Amino acid sequence: MRKLVVTHYDNKILQAVIQDGKVTDLNLSEGSTVLGNIYVGKVANIVNNINACFVDYGDRLPCYYSLDDNDIIYADGREHTKLRIGDEIVVQISRDAVKTKNPVGSSELTLRGDYCVVHTGEQIGVSNKISSRKLRDELKDIARNTLPAGIGCIIRTNAVDADPELIKRELNELGGRLTQILKAAATRKCFSCLYRNPPEYIENITFMGSNKLDSLVTDEEIFHVFEDYIEKKQPGTIDLTLHTDTECPLTAIYNLNKEVEGALKERVWLKSGAYLIIQQTEAMVVVDVNTGKAISGRDMEQHMLKVNTEAAIETCRQLRLRNLSGIVVIDFINMKNPDDILRIRDTLIRELADDPVPAKFVDITKLGLIELTRKKLKRPLHEMVKL
Repeated sequence: MRKLVVTHYDNKILQAVIQDGKVTDLNLSEGSTVLGNIYVGKVANIVNNINACFVDYGDRLPCYYSLDDNDIIYADGREHTKLRIGDEIVVQISRDAVKTKNPVGSSELTLRGDYCVVHTGEQIGVSNKISSRKLRDELKDIARNTLPAGIGCIIRTNAVDADPELIKRELNELGGRLTQILKAAATRKCFSCLYRNPPEYIENITFMGSNKLDSLVTDEEIFHVFEDYIEKKQPGTIDLTLHTDTECPLTAIYNLNKEVEGALKERVWLKSGAYLIIQQTEAMVVVDVNTGKAISGRDMEQHMLKVNTEAAIETCRQLRLRNLSGIVVIDFINMKNPDDILRIRDTLIRELADDPVPAKFVDITKLGLIELTRKKLKRPLHEMVKL
């Protein structure tokens, strides 16, 4: 059973996913965010040595825009020419500002639905988690026959058991909306917001996949927002509950204050008595596994495998709770048996597959360190707490 709890926390919105009585995901958001919004922006500066520019879109910080990774969409619809300072282009904020880094803008405009992510460009893809070749081909055919010209999509894992008519309806809706956004750019003034993302706490339901949630409980102030969303998008699929007991807030019922505090600490104790040290540097996230109070039995190798397996599972959970991203390096307790190291690798791959944020196993170095990556999308939890 997967339950989503959404409540107020220190003038922000706290979202916690609880599965089998344990918190697996935390997300702290402000009431509004520019992430996912689409703007008519103006090129403020061009940096030739990194083939990039900075685009002012009306917010405090201009967004970083890579000229290597983007095909420019001029607001007036003209064909690609040499970009100049002052040009007006269409950008979507694809990554929040992180520490000293500006937000990132992209010209691959995307709109996310329950079953697909529609984008500019005609490429059609299917989630790698859908393994059936027959189903993949069928879903691609549906997309090709439904989307307007110049619009592509990625079919999400949620489409596996979905009614094809629901998928077509969503493709029609999102494809048509994206086409209208592109047309509207030519008539809107600079810094106009062409598309505003839903509140982050709503967007996260779509991001996680509403059909993966069994129930949702929330406070009175935002209950009706969820009620409207579920009624329009997925009527009857999620058990929505309104919490009205002000004397016993949701943070107390689900012990969320302690969960947030724990996710801000450097040390994380494991049931075995071992512990993790989690440190975020400018370049990467470093996780060190220590035996701590773990008492070994007669079979030392088997004991180390058990402790490292527990550490691998908890590390993946902590990455989600803290929303840590980028390069992740894990120093597990040394194991002599190569097969045991491969078992830890397989555990990590399995746990990362459940992460709604793209994350993957990379390599085992010659020093025995394990490398992972996790895509940067939003600010980590410790930064959101300080805002």
